[in-house]
Amino acid sequence: MGRVAVVGTLIVFLAVSCGRVSPLVAQHAASPSRVSTPSPVPTPAPPAPTYGLLLSAGSLELIRPDASIAATAPVAPSSVQHCTAGHDAAVLQPPVSASNSLVYFRDGDTRLRSLSPSGQTAEVTTVPGGPTTVSFFSVSPDDQRIAVLVEDLSGPATIALRLYVEDLVGHGHHSDIYRTSTPKGKSGTTLWLMGWHQGALVLAVMVACTVEPVALRPIEWHVSSASTADRIVTIHPASCNLSLWPSPAGVGCVGNVGNGGSITVYDWSGKAVANATPGFTDSSTETGVSPSGQRVFFATGPDDQPYLAHTDVVPVEPANVGVQFHSRSACSWIDEDHLLTPGAVLEIPALPVLPPGTYGGFTAQPFKLPAAGTCAGRFPGGL
Repeated sequence: MGRVAVVGTLIVFLAVSCGRVSPLVAQHAASPSRVSTPSPVPTPAPPAPTYGLLLSAGSLELIRPDASIAATAPVAPSSVQHCTAGHDAAVLQPPVSASNSLVYFRDGDTRLRSLSPSGQTAEVTTVPGGPTTVSFFSVSPDDQRIAVLVEDLSGPATIALRLYVEDLVGHGHHSDIYRTSTPKGKSGTTLWLMGWHQGALVLAVMVACTVEPVALRPIEWHVSSASTADRIVTIHPASCNLSLWPSPAGVGCVGNVGNGGSITVYDWSGKAVANATPGFTDSSTETGVSPSGQRVFFATGPDDQPYLAHTDVVPVEPANVGVQFHSRSACSWIDEDHLLTPGAVLEIPALPVLPPGTYGGFTAQPFKLPAAGTCAGRFPGGL
């Protein structure tokens, strides 16, 4: 707008100063109906706020990038905590899902509630639950549909799995789209409903139950139809550890020390679209892709353990500059410049552009959270 206005002013100034304004031009200038009014330029909308989601001390917290808590709500645990009476561990997904406008959480066994960034809570719907049954879920980005995975642990040796999709409010248009059973043990797998991508479900295949310590990482990622459960995409590369939390840009897979610890980024079509290599270490076990897909983190834990935990952040190729955080192990991105860990927020400083063939590394300090917890994803939740 500014450039057009300046050009218009110069034309009028030159015509008047040279004394060559014709009667026709003067008549047009005097006619209110012919006065040209510059069109207003829309003011760009401010970026939508983003939050990390944390379960801490029996509450769901929305964590701002500055590590302050924007909103919180109490969350009661489900009755199911173990696979069998022998108290072998059930690997349970955090009972939280984010749309693009609200965060939803299961409160106790069956109540599904919502939490807004301003702190308002509301009753939404119910899901199956009880002493031997537990449900996990994902709400569509537009708040219209919900996918629910029901785990029935009443069997002596197997877990029955049922996946259904229905309207978020009122249980309408209900459709059971998948049923199976899985062994109770380290060979059994379950599904974590992790989001929606272009109307399809994004699921992580996870160990369901184990008597051994287990690292929480997916075996593979699926994109499946929300109406039939038919597999559309499978992401299952060999010899690397997949991201636990997804990004709109996809997921990463970080290799072990033997193959250099590099990361490959896969988009939601299953295509390998980028690579990156950490500059500080090649022993990282966790990774995540930023919302834009332009950065990745490498991390190893446990969080807040000196000499053990660290997080490295680098751009995707060419990646010749990075930042490291000591004693903190990131779990997911909040936005392009902030990472969530179980006990802190990591702010990524501006990184300089270095000449090709050189490498630069920087260290930074985290913002400590009031209390540590369990990472539960990111808001907004659309993939």
